[in-house]
Amino acid sequence: MLSLRSVAPLALSLVLVACGMPAPMTDSGVDARSGGGNDASRPDTGTSSDRCSASDMNASSTVGCNGGFAMGTPAMNAAGGACMGGGMANPMGSCMANAVCDADMGMTGICIPTCMPGSTYVSTGGCPMGFRCFSLSAGGACFRDCNATHPCGAGLECDGEGSCVTPSMKH
Repeated sequence: MLSLRSVAPLALSLVLVACGMPAPMTDSGVDARSGGGNDASRPDTGTSSDRCSASDMNASSTVGCNGGFAMGTPAMNAAGGACMGGGMANPMGSCMANAVCDADMGMTGICIPTCMPGSTYVSTGGCPMGFRCFSLSAGGACFRDCNATHPCGAGLECDGEGSCVTPSMKH
């Protein structure tokens, strides 16, 4: 199965262009979700007014910064909810606007909302409450926050950055 990590550059670009959003900022090509290294040129939480601002080295320190934690099971096709994949031809699949379905065509996955990345690896980025915006090489993706007392839903795992991801995205 293709994961968002493997199709993110093309899928996020297609969604952002189709939705008429400005071209996303890109990082230095290092995607910390895939085990990339430290980008020392990025500001840290002390240098931004964004309450979710963090580097790839301290992303977990901002868990819950965007209004706390999302509660309950998200509705089908909503942010963090189940969706039907549309493949490379339709990266949104059955997700509502501004989201990518992390699933192959015809398969069940989760809706990952897109966002405008901030000047740091993590920001609020216009994500729904309980989600944070992560700057990836092709744009931004909102991931639901999690920790020991706020677990992820079925089929998702809490990664080292305090984000609910599919097992294939966890590093």
